[in-house]
Amino acid sequence: MWSAILPVLACAVCPACLTTYAKLFSVLGVGFGLSEFHHLVLLVVAISASIGVSAWRSWRTRRVWPIAIALAGSALVATGHFGGDLHAVEWAGVLLLLVGGLTEHFRLRRQQASLVPSAA
Repeated sequence: MWSAILPVLACAVCPACLTTYAKLFSVLGVGFGLSEFHHLVLLVVAISASIGVSAWRSWRTRRVWPIAIALAGSALVATGHFGGDLHAVEWAGVLLLLVGGLTEHFRLRRQQASLVPSAA
């Protein structure tokens, strides 16, 4: 159940997603704003959560690549955010985090399915 909810929560607090939501709401005439402080707090929480979950998965599965992908993606997001107008770099980091998380999710799902004995 958590594996289905966590990606939605990650997108709900993702700074890039929040920025997109704010732009969409402003086009519709709905005021939705975050101060720079709140935006920074959400960025730190989202990056910390991504690294924390990936570190736990790396420790649990004894595989290095989940934490490596999370660190690379988080570095790209932080570089794009704090480096000025490097939106392409920031979105590349978000995409890398998303692809890494989904790849690990489906790998674990296939692994669990192979462990369940068939009813035949």
